[in-house]
Amino acid sequence: MEKLFLNRRHMEKFAFMMDELGFQDLRDPYWRSLVFIISGNDKLFDQRHSLIKYKQKEIKSECWFDGTLSGGEQRLVALAYNLFTSQDFYEFEDGKRYNFSPLEIFGGGDETACRLAKNAIDVRLQYF
Repeated sequence: MEKLFLNRRHMEKFAFMMDELGFQDLRDPYWRSLVFIISGNDKLFDQRHSLIKYKQKEIKSECWFDGTLSGGEQRLVALAYNLFTSQDFYEFEDGKRYNFSPLEIFGGGDETACRLAKNAIDVRLQYF
C-alpha cells in the first residue's frame, strides 16, 4: 500500500488519523479509503474533525455537501463518500440529491487530486 501514497507526509498523516480514530485493525477498506483521501489533501486534513465524529467513528455527511468546500475538495469528498457508503449520491433532508459520477470526480481535478482519487479506489478495492 505504501506506493499508493502521494508522499511521505501523506503516509504520516494517514497513520496519524488512523491512530487518532483508534483503529488497531488497518484492514477495514471503507475507513482506510476515506482516511486515505482526507489525509492526502491539506485542507480536508485540517478540517477532519468537522468531517468525522471521532468518538462515534461516524462521518458527518451533512457537512460534506453543504457547499463550503472548493470544487476539487468537493469531488474528493464525494469519492470518499462513495467508497465509504457505496452510494453515488447524497440525499439532503429536503429530498434534494447531490449526484456524482466518476467523470465528475476525475474531470476538472488537478493531477495530484486525480492521482489521490485513483489510488483511493485501489485502497478501497484492496488492489495493492
